Amino acid sequence: MATYVLRRLLQAIPILFGISIIVFAIVHLAPGSPVDRFRTPRVSPEMIAALVRAYGLDQPLIDQYIKWITSFVQVWNPSAWGYSFLDGQPIINVIIQRAPATLLLMGTALVVTIVFAIPIGVLAAVRQYSWIDKIITTLATVGYAMPSFLLGLYILYLGGVVLKIFPLFGFQCLGRKNDWGDIAWHLVMPVLSLALQGIAAWSRYMRASMLDVLHQDYVRTARAKGLPGRRVITKHALRNALIPIVTLLGLTIPTLIAGAAITETIFSWPGLGSTFVNAVGTRDFPMVLALTMLGGFTVVLGNLLADVLYGVVDPRIKY
Repeated sequence: MATYVLRRLLQAIPILFGISIIVFAIVHLAPGSPVDRFRTPRVSPEMIAALVRAYGLDQPLIDQYIKWITSFVQVWNPSAWGYSFLDGQPIINVIIQRAPATLLLMGTALVVTIVFAIPIGVLAAVRQYSWIDKIITTLATVGYAMPSFLLGLYILYLGGVVLKIFPLFGFQCLGRKNDWGDIAWHLVMPVLSLALQGIAAWSRYMRASMLDVLHQDYVRTARAKGLPGRRVITKHALRNALIPIVTLLGLTIPTLIAGAAITETIFSWPGLGSTFVNAVGTRDFPMVLALTMLGGFTVVLGNLLADVLYGVVDPRIKY
């Protein structure tokens, strides 16, 4: 197992290298510049030119890339990832400050997705073509098809404006630092917005996988032996039906990362997603590059985790 994990990590190096080249090219070839926000009648062209030289934006792209990638891998250096063009803060410090909020949001949404999606998918498969199955399938289709930003706005309007139950924005109320009850209350609507689409997708996959397993010979044999229906479902069918679902774990992480950017912006959640959106809007190149590379690394780790979990779910798989 250790050899397999090490080999996969080494294989991830060229992947991340390719991601860095593509992202760097897209960011620097996009219209606009970090100094555009300083272009006002009160700022002279000489000062703009000085800023361009200070940021190194006057150098060829290949030189800028080499300088960036060689310093970016020096993770032990607090200033290795550069400084934000927006506020001058070291990017690593900004990520450390905002990562806990994003991890809390994404982790909670993932747990909620797993806890609800798997039982819902199993129920729809066991009650195939019943009214329960039809309701679950219809709601899952609607939830999966609805754009995440629109779903977030609906939840924000319903929970914060119409019902006036949940706070409209933020991580916690002013003056209530480290109050986990208040944080949990602020977390309800963002998690619901992020998890609903995951539940819709996972439940559909779970239903299809469970239906495939329920028609296997070993399940019919278990029923013929007189085993209780619940035991057949939980012990014989469910575990084998989870094998394809493990693949979704690796695919869900990039979905959560992309969804977190939208959700955090809608609910003013102080995490990496809203920071990324703000950085794109202000042409904060170092911040955009750092967060994109961090997202790519997270996706690679997510797929590695999914591959390792295959062996946990199915003992027949050996590494």
